[in-house]
Amino acid sequence: MLDDVTKRLEALGFALPAPPRPLGAYRAVVEAGPMLHVSMQGPLKDGRFAYTGLLGRDLNVDEGRKAAELSVVNALAQVHAHLGGFDRIKQIVRLEGHIACTDDFFSHPPVLDGASELLAAVFGERAGHVRSVVGVRNLPGNVPVAVTLTAELVPARA
Repeated sequence: MLDDVTKRLEALGFALPAPPRPLGAYRAVVEAGPMLHVSMQGPLKDGRFAYTGLLGRDLNVDEGRKAAELSVVNALAQVHAHLGGFDRIKQIVRLEGHIACTDDFFSHPPVLDGASELLAAVFGERAGHVRSVVGVRNLPGNVPVAVTLTAELVPARA
């Protein structure tokens, strides 16, 4: 049976993929007390990066937004795999975005809005989050956008 978040994702045209494997010596997800931390996720689709390059040179804001959406879908795939669903998500607490861009690109917030707006669409009231967005010179795999996610959890039932 699909939970409400998964149903909303599917209604928006997103299927939860298998969670991407870490690219190095770290864990994709760590549950620490009532908090769940998801490592940086990029726009991976079908085992390949769907978007590459720099915002402001190779990609425009709309393409960056789509890369941010796909990145947060991969973060949600990590959450789903770790928790077995989304029922324990009390609130999305923090979204952090890294935007690989040219020196004269300053439209970071609208790019990351792709991820924030998708979270709002699927989590509703539980999506209210703080966020940080920074521009960087490059990211692993030459991806244009990568996100990290932190969520507060409802305690697990005994």
